[in-house]
Amino acid sequence: MNPMLPEITKLLQLQERDQRIRTLQKELKDVPKHEALAKSQLAGDTAAVEAGSIKAKETEVKIKSVELDIQTRQNSIKRLHDQQFETRKNDEFQAMGIEIKRYEGEINKIEDKQLDLMEELEFAKSLLKDAQAKLAVTQAHVNAELKALVERAEGLKKRLSNLEAERTELAAPIEQQTMDLYTRLFTKKPDAAVVPLAHGICGGCHMKVVSGTIQQLRSEEVVTQCESCGRILYLVE
Repeated sequence: MNPMLPEITKLLQLQERDQRIRTLQKELKDVPKHEALAKSQLAGDTAAVEAGSIKAKETEVKIKSVELDIQTRQNSIKRLHDQQFETRKNDEFQAMGIEIKRYEGEINKIEDKQLDLMEELEFAKSLLKDAQAKLAVTQAHVNAELKALVERAEGLKKRLSNLEAERTELAAPIEQQTMDLYTRLFTKKPDAAVVPLAHGICGGCHMKVVSGTIQQLRSEEVVTQCESCGRILYLVE
């Protein structure tokens, strides 16, 4: 690298800090996205637990309904037995006996359904337990990931603070007009505001500059810009 204006040397040092600041700011800005992505890992497992819980509760409600049906018929049977003891008519006694048999048959069928529902509940609770265990594992992993992201964000903020302090110190001695030009360029350009000129080619836009620009750089008298992209140039020969 050829000797260059002191202003360019200062700008290159400043730019190096600004590029690092820009990178850290982007990383810090991406932290919430990574947090959301980490939390999204819980969605499937949480849904499985919710579905399992709903299934178990629905089955429990069905079992209670079946138990109520059994109790209702048992009450009817008791009432019919009481009426049998009270009646003196044989035909009424026989008719009540038929009703009792019918209720007993219904109870047998309902009890079969009750057994099926109890097996269904046991299976649902088993699935729910597995889903809860899986969610707990995922939650622990996500918690660790979120903790790491918080620590990363804190580290990024600290590094940013240090770099910004360095930047302020480096920017202080730079002439205001030059500083304003650099700031405008760095804000607009995604890569750099100050770039090398090698073999007559701008290191920013990769366009060939006119000979007058090269001569101006060699004179090392003023800050020189690329006539195509406006970036500040320094000569590499």
